[in-house]
Amino acid sequence: MSIQCFKTMLVRALLLRHHGVRVAAEHLRCREPMTGRLQLRMSHYEGRDGRGRQVCLLMPAAPASYQPLVELFSARLLRIEDRGILIGGREEVWVRKRRTEYPQVLWAWPVPPETSQDAPRERMRSPEVTRLLEAIEAIS
Repeated sequence: MSIQCFKTMLVRALLLRHHGVRVAAEHLRCREPMTGRLQLRMSHYEGRDGRGRQVCLLMPAAPASYQPLVELFSARLLRIEDRGILIGGREEVWVRKRRTEYPQVLWAWPVPPETSQDAPRERMRSPEVTRLLEAIEAIS
């Protein structure tokens, strides 16, 4: 038994299909993107269950959640662009005890790191402006 180490990336993502049918661009613009941790890893069953060797998971951003937002089987990386990555795979939909598979494409882009708004202003000040502000503070 081997232990696998998974790298995750905080992303925002949209599903580009609904039950295998491509979603129109105007509907995609209206959707709120999901935020979560993206994993593309080998399946625990290594393809023996008929679901493919790789699995793509979009887990909630909160580390206490274990239910994936999106789970794609037979996943593969389709494209890497400046605007994000496209991952294709098979999505399973369960109705009672019946499983139906649909092709699905996930578009994900990295969440920019949060920065405080005050920090850049301090660094952008010129020395003359800093001296002027210190002089005004000393007068008052």
